[in-house]
Parts: sequence; structure tokens; C-alpha cells
Amino acid sequence: MAVFNGLELRSVFQPIFRANGTVLGFEALVRARKTDGEPACPAHLFRKLDHDHPDFTNQISIDKLARVIHLRNFSSFAGNHSIFLNMLPSSAVASIETFSNQNLIVKRLAELGIPRHHVVLEVVEHLHADTLSLSVAITQSINNGFQIAVDDYGVEGSEEMRVRMIRPSLIKIDRSLVQRYVEGEVETMLRAVALANEVNAEILVEGIENQEEYEAMRALHINYFQGFYLGMPQRLEDFFAANPGKRGPTQKVE
Repeated sequence: MAVFNGLELRSVFQPIFRANGTVLGFEALVRARKTDGEPACPAHLFRKLDHDHPDFTNQISIDKLARVIHLRNFSSFAGNHSIFLNMLPSSAVASIETFSNQNLIVKRLAELGIPRHHVVLEVVEHLHADTLSLSVAITQSINNGFQIAVDDYGVEGSEEMRVRMIRPSLIKIDRSLVQRYVEGEVETMLRAVALANEVNAEILVEGIENQEEYEAMRALHINYFQGFYLGMPQRLEDFFAANPGKRGPTQKVE
């Protein structure tokens, strides 16, 4: 836990599963509350702000502090698992450049026993007007040993051209495509799968909320799965207490 500007910040982690049911890793998510105990909405804390907004500087600080907390909390349970870290859309390019090149961070990862190739930086490609700068920053990150995931692919504004330029190691398919697919509108999902194959990226489908969606995505030979149906965000100590074998979806979804 950390306290910043009247907010208490904590980590929870949502498991991500391979197709064979084992745990690939965890997406780190921040939970915040005011010091008087009132919850603070993460969506509001990390809403898109212009650089001249009075809350912008604090938002960047919270974003960076959250990643520090996540890494520290993850380190005791890391093992061979990966950690997925969200990058604040309004500062992703700067954050990636700093995260990749700052020797202190790299040293800290080594001290925590977290290999850089187990750190996946999630970016939302359609929120960046300057695709070239994003692509350069991502290339630097990959050269420094980090993995890159395009997050929320399929929401309004996502473009195949940008993904081809970024060439991520993983594409996270937005839940909206899953819903459309199970309702019979399959073309958009199939195009996303084809794009991932084209750029040699693996696919993670997020937002799995029921058996029908899970089975439909498994039939597409998707690499990885995430969603409330498979595992809720929680403290890692609670997850591993309930899953001592470190395996994936419980019997109800196998």
C-alpha cells in the first residue's frame, strides 16, 4: 500500500490463463480509497486529461506510483508468471521511454527478482495521435527486454495500420468483440485474429464472463483468456491460497 495526496493505493491482480488452464500471469489493477475510507473510482483517477488540466501532474504521479506498488506486491509471488502493467493513455509514450531506459527501474526489477521479459506493458494504440513516436518507444522497450501488448483492441478507433507499425508481442481483444462474436457477428473477431497472425502476435481475449463465451473463444484456438468468469481481481496471497497448484480455471470452466 502507498499513500499519495490523500489517497490510499493498493494492488489487486486478475489472473490470465493459457489455453491449457495454467496461469500465464496477472494483470495488475489499482484500488484506491480516500484516507477517510471512501472509495475512489479508478476510472475517474485515470480518465483522459489534457496536459493543462490541474489534475494532470497528480495523475501521472499516481500512475507511476501504482506501477511501483504493483511490482513490489507481485515480486513475492512472481515465480515464472508475467505481470501486465497498464500504461496511462495520456502519457504512455513518455512512460514507456522512462520505464525502458531508466536504470533505476531496471535495477529494481533485478532486486525484486522479476525478469524484464516477464513484464508486459499494455498500451491503447488508438489513443495516440503520434503513432510513430509510440512505435519508436515500443521498439526501445522491446530492445530492453520488455513485452508489449496492445490493449482494448477492437474498440472504436482501433486501426490495423497502427498495430502493423507497433508490431506488439500480444494483442488483447476487447470484450465487445467477444460479445459480437457469440451473437453471430463474427467478422470483426476473425479479422482481429488474422491481424495477430500477420504481425506474429499472440492473442489474449479479455472480458470472458460466461461459459458460452469461453467455449466460443477456445474454439478459435486463442492463446490466453481473462475475465470475471475465470478469475476475479484479488490479492495474490488470496489467489494462491485458493489455488495452491498454481493452475488455471477451476473445474467449472475446464
